[in-house]
Amino acid sequence: MSQPTLYWRFFNFMVRRVVAVCFVVGGSILCLYFLPSLFDPKGTIPVNGVPESDVVYRLFAVLMPALMVALGVLLYRVRPWYPQGDKL
Repeated sequence: MSQPTLYWRFFNFMVRRVVAVCFVVGGSILCLYFLPSLFDPKGTIPVNGVPESDVVYRLFAVLMPALMVALGVLLYRVRPWYPQGDKL
């Protein structure tokens, strides 16, 4: 196997460290921001500029950022990827 090029090292660093950390930090902030509206019976979240109190919207607003956090953790833990051979 040949030595990985600078491009693939940069690619792996950006995906595994920068993007993954952004996913974890951004998802955590969004999840914590919308979490109080989920537990408050009269809680609302903005949907197209209008306050919406539907529980489905509030649940979606909390679960999607939680999914982002999980994907960020998985990206951080993944092994570096290098193409096999010279064919790209």
